[in-house]
Amino acid sequence: MRRIRSVVGSTVAALLLGLVAACAPLPSGGGQAAGPSGPADPNAIFGWAHIVGLSRFDPHRATSSYDNTFLFLTYDRLVHVDRDLDPVPGLATSWRFGPDGRTLDLQLREGVTFHDGTPFDAAAVKANLERAKTVEGSSVRNELASVQSVDVTGPLAVRLNLSTPNAALPLILSDRAGAMISPAAFDNPDLDQAPVGAGMFRVASYQPQAKIEYRRVDGYWDPAAVQVAGVDMYIYVDPTTRLNALRTGKIDGSIISAEQVPEAEAAGLRLERGRSNNFYFFHPNRSRSEFGKLEVRQALAHAINRQAIVDSVFRGYATVSEQPLPGWSFAHNPDLPPEPHPYDPERARRLLAQAGLPNGFAFEALVPSSPDSIRIAEAVQADLAAVGVRMSTRVMEGQQLTDVFFARKEGDLLMGSGGGRADPAQMTALRYLPTGFNNPGGTSTPTIERLQQEALATTDQAQRAEIFRRMMQEVSDQVLDGVLFYPESPVATTGQVISFDPALSDRPEFRGVSKAAAS
Repeated sequence: MRRIRSVVGSTVAALLLGLVAACAPLPSGGGQAAGPSGPADPNAIFGWAHIVGLSRFDPHRATSSYDNTFLFLTYDRLVHVDRDLDPVPGLATSWRFGPDGRTLDLQLREGVTFHDGTPFDAAAVKANLERAKTVEGSSVRNELASVQSVDVTGPLAVRLNLSTPNAALPLILSDRAGAMISPAAFDNPDLDQAPVGAGMFRVASYQPQAKIEYRRVDGYWDPAAVQVAGVDMYIYVDPTTRLNALRTGKIDGSIISAEQVPEAEAAGLRLERGRSNNFYFFHPNRSRSEFGKLEVRQALAHAINRQAIVDSVFRGYATVSEQPLPGWSFAHNPDLPPEPHPYDPERARRLLAQAGLPNGFAFEALVPSSPDSIRIAEAVQADLAAVGVRMSTRVMEGQQLTDVFFARKEGDLLMGSGGGRADPAQMTALRYLPTGFNNPGGTSTPTIERLQQEALATTDQAQRAEIFRRMMQEVSDQVLDGVLFYPESPVATTGQVISFDPALSDRPEFRGVSKAAAS
């Protein structure tokens, strides 16, 4: 167990002030890589370095949204999303709710086969959805809870019979719940290491927590999406390792740390500011420690200096917010200020006293092992110590954290990043409903449960937006989460890359990525 040091008082204040002065946001431009010469090379291998490893290759049992980057290269989904997270055809070419909202009909794509030669058809979809709901250890069971049964209505048509209307279902099917595994591979004992999907690439080599090699599958239904012969995915937790790999050409793209921007520009790398619906958080198990008390949650929210963390750790490459939906989401509540609980240590101390804890309390936080996460945890630890709250830490690899905190329900609080899902109702169900996988304490409020049902009962976007705005108000009033900020991490690519749209930079899909031949 690794313990993060405790640093308090004027020393921390001086340290943060020095970091803010040294780490002001840098202007873009300068040192940009020249554009690639020549046409795209269909035999090229695109290399990407990811910051966290894969939990498992079974999409129905994978536990982290970061797994999607690995999974969706080889597993195709019934529904895809565009850059704004609107649903578009995938393995399902169209879908339609019934008049009462209690059925969803899907028309499926013709001529698709899984990588083992098994045909993709309505029977395969039925088998996958039933497996996703029932397989031991399913992390998507609750997302499909409204699906009572699946009927095969034609060779390439299925009907989902719903217990209650669920407007989020098309976008739920764009996530891991809609990932299609070859039914012939369901019982493979090595499915967690040897996936069998119907995606753009098959896995040719897998070195857990080190490297995964994907190679092109001939005849993929969307040929424009496959412009390279393969993708090599490296897992580099350390940002220095990622930048060195970019400089030497070992990889073609990666997220880098904000403090590395000057070096990346000097090396001639291309840079763009990333976008994400994931957020950094300190997420309490509201049934453990003192977190069941509203005053305690309010106190912690007021004790943390979010802007200082953004300035010192992220050089301004992040947006401070306490709301678990980004500003560009239709469901974001624009009436809430970025910080409904602004930094106010004195108020935090008063709230702790009101909660019967004038001398504070102690709790354990689980923290990812990445350098940025540790620096954030150190800053939070110091802020909390300044108001009498003692946060001990257990540092572990990112892919282990979700299993330990959400499945095994260990630790009082989780620090890290995540949360973003294709449909806002996925995120709210996972984090705030009693049965949510990301709500290990199982606590909620009647208002949240009622608004969640309303958000699922209508497909009208304007009505849903208003419902989510009220839900965000309740999340804020009850401090059900500890959102800190949204990262806008710099995405760096080399001069060989012709086209690459990371969309959500922390979960890129690599559709249409291309690069020039080596000179």
